Amino acid sequence: MKKNLKDFPIIRVSEGEEILCVQRQHPIVLFNQMFLLSILLLLIPITILLTTFSLSDIFPNILNQPVLISYIMLAALSAFLISELYVFMNWYYQFYIITNKAIIHRQSFRIFGPFSESVYGENMHIQDIARSSPNIIYDLLKIQDVYVYFHKLEREEPFIFRTPQDAQVIDDLLQDLIIQSAHKKESQII
Repeated sequence: MKKNLKDFPIIRVSEGEEILCVQRQHPIVLFNQMFLLSILLLLIPITILLTTFSLSDIFPNILNQPVLISYIMLAALSAFLISELYVFMNWYYQFYIITNKAIIHRQSFRIFGPFSESVYGENMHIQDIARSSPNIIYDLLKIQDVYVYFHKLEREEPFIFRTPQDAQVIDDLLQDLIIQSAHKKESQII
């Protein structure tokens, strides 16, 4: 499934380079992060309310005012909504891109500016491709990370596609790129 460059204006490709695959992380990652954040941020106002009611006997004039409790709840709700929006935007603007000449991890929504990690064709001497699930729940749902290992001289650490939407498609595309690269080398030798 080849994409046009106008479909993804964030991605700049060179002449002759085609986008083969663009994926985000699986949406379950978004729900996991939001769920954990929700629990944490909802425990804070509950704790404040319980503490407020227990301290109301000690400080009756200050803490019995409903305006103060309203402000505390409004501040907690605002923090909750802002953090949930940040988690969603971070997930939404994070892409894994495979072209016929490179593999790219692009993250456009960051506090300190965009992040991009790329491995280009001349450095794509792939040694191994492995898939593994980060935990048991992901294993049951068939959600896997894809690890792309290179020869030690090009890159020490693997390029990791963390919980992409379809790990099998990424694995197949990378295998096809390896095969195409091998055929080009053989044709250049002959």
